[in-house]
Amino acid sequence: MEQKDAETAGIDALNRRASEDDRVDNTLLEMSDGLSVKQDPLLKRILDDTIDNHPQSFMIGPPEVHQLGQNMIRLIKAKRALDIGTFTGASAVAWSLALPSDGQVISIDVSHEALKQFGEQAIKAREDVARKITFKLGPALETLNGLLANGEAGTWDFAFIDADKENYLNYYEICVQLLRPGGVILVDNVGFLITVL
Repeated sequence: MEQKDAETAGIDALNRRASEDDRVDNTLLEMSDGLSVKQDPLLKRILDDTIDNHPQSFMIGPPEVHQLGQNMIRLIKAKRALDIGTFTGASAVAWSLALPSDGQVISIDVSHEALKQFGEQAIKAREDVARKITFKLGPALETLNGLLANGEAGTWDFAFIDADKENYLNYYEICVQLLRPGGVILVDNVGFLITVL
């Protein structure tokens, strides 16, 4: 019995330590994000509204992922971006903001309900953002294969994959064909791939 009590006490101590480490890690992350993540008011509005009001808000990409994607877009001087998984439109907005004025984003999803509820009107109100984004409704594999069939292989610069996890590998393989040499594919939630592959 004493060994069981000692094991339980040891586990409790580890859990307390992990909780303390999490608090420190979260504090450092919040401080780092506050200093390094710059959000346009439109993007912040969509993110905040989604987090505060959508029952599946966990599906939205965090600001640091959007910042990373924007940095990549700028570094490679991208003009054309694919956004696989629209949700409320935040990632499409992030890519649009990073692209030049003649840039293009195609954002694909099987449902636009969340977009209509949380992002569509705000995006339409920002002409500089809206003119660069085309929202496509339907299965992403069909849209991506359609781009290939239209001769667009090697003509895209950036792709963001954040949709149905079981198709990540399919999306990736098609995006490799669609992207030019030196293009970038950013894949969200890669931890889920362990169960997918």
